[in-house]
Amino acid sequence: MMTFEQLGKLALQMQMLYVQGMNAGAKPNDLINLADDDLTFSISEFPDTLTMKICTENFLNSKKYTVRRSTYYRYIRCFKNFVLPFFGDMHLKSITGKIVQDFVNAMLHQGMNPKSIKYCVAMLKSVLLCAEADGAIIMPAIRPHYPKQCKQEHQILSDEDFYRLNNYLLQENNPISTALLIVMHTGIRLGEACALQWNDIDFKNSSIYIRHSVKRYYIPDEKRTICELGEPKTLKSKRRIYISQWLVDILKQRQGKGFICTRAEKFCNPETLRNALNKRLKTLGIPHVRFHDLRHGFATRAINGAGVDPKTVAEILGHERCNITLDIYTACTAQMQIEAIEKIQN
Repeated sequence: MMTFEQLGKLALQMQMLYVQGMNAGAKPNDLINLADDDLTFSISEFPDTLTMKICTENFLNSKKYTVRRSTYYRYIRCFKNFVLPFFGDMHLKSITGKIVQDFVNAMLHQGMNPKSIKYCVAMLKSVLLCAEADGAIIMPAIRPHYPKQCKQEHQILSDEDFYRLNNYLLQENNPISTALLIVMHTGIRLGEACALQWNDIDFKNSSIYIRHSVKRYYIPDEKRTICELGEPKTLKSKRRIYISQWLVDILKQRQGKGFICTRAEKFCNPETLRNALNKRLKTLGIPHVRFHDLRHGFATRAINGAGVDPKTVAEILGHERCNITLDIYTACTAQMQIEAIEKIQN
């Protein structure tokens, strides 16, 4: 007889033996010997057989149906391109804080962004934590050092460029310009804009419902990028945004069917909308800003320009906490500093 705990250990033990066998070239019908006494063995009694590659495969198997597909394939890309080439053949017990620091240093030397390196280290730690939970190892202390970074300054449209782009989109009157107008005046995300449909607009109550988001991600095994309609980024991202009567009137004039970006039953590829913005900025001679900077600009105008409280802006943007809005999505322009000094001196 076995306890459920012993059964669980056996199941994981067999899974790891299977992965090891496949890696060693074993065939599906090959036989293995497993004595009865082995059934009670703890994984921690033979950790030297566990490499990072084996544990990563187990980690990915455990996450395959519990995270978003886009997140799952992001995990795969991170492990395949960065983590496993460095740690793949290492036994778990040999991974120390010093070795992780060596990995960080190597990635920095290759010119990798520190933010991306931190993500890779976080993925590595997730695998090690899973192995610790299964009794395979004791989690090593991993506290790598990263270079100090200045806070990234986000580029936002000046008031003059904002109104120039706004007026240009009003004159265009097509599905893409309508979607861009909504983004400029609500701060919704790129994927949310691509997923927005005309039946998400509540004209009677002057509001927009954010129900979906278009996700774009790369599938390594198939070597292709796909787009799919899915849930918004977080639970908080499902929200209702109230809009001005001015924007309601514009949308009534342009009202159609299907998705707003296309006026059809097929949603828009996020890259199409991103390129559409870049094309219009170039046409107008406006300095380049990223699509996501329209979101930054909306938050900045709302908080610093219109005096809207951060909590309300966080609700509009779909943030869990208002400090995210304050730390990331607002910018202090030169003009704002000048006005602040004038107020202090007066």
